[in-house]
Amino acid sequence: MRKIKFTPERIEQIKNLVERGKRREEIAELIGVTVGSLQVTCSRLGISLRRPRLKPVPTPPSKPAKAADVARFAISMRYRGEERTTELPLTQDMITQLAVEAAFRGAPICDLIGDLITGILQAHAQKEAAPVPSWMAEAEPEAV
Repeated sequence: MRKIKFTPERIEQIKNLVERGKRREEIAELIGVTVGSLQVTCSRLGISLRRPRLKPVPTPPSKPAKAADVARFAISMRYRGEERTTELPLTQDMITQLAVEAAFRGAPICDLIGDLITGILQAHAQKEAAPVPSWMAEAEPEAV
């Protein structure tokens, strides 16, 4: 019996990889098929292997921003039924820089911020020289 290469899970993986901007060669290699097999299967299933175009990053407003116009980010964490929200102290310049980087990667800004936070926490856990930002130190639970 032939092994089924394109399971429903693989099809979802292909869609996710395309959304993340991966090339067809990369996708084929990751799932262990040839580029031709990938292209034929995706064509039959109506899946476009074309990478999404980058959306233009909005330019910052030239007039002073009102409080309602200012982007703000916060992290909400839930642990053992208790929820805590901590605002990230990002300047508008930082947010603009994150938006440009996210657009360049073809990813939502929330995914980029999540990846950055995860990377910082992993580096800290490995006792590398990565300093913990003050907002993370403040968010750590107090010792009882």
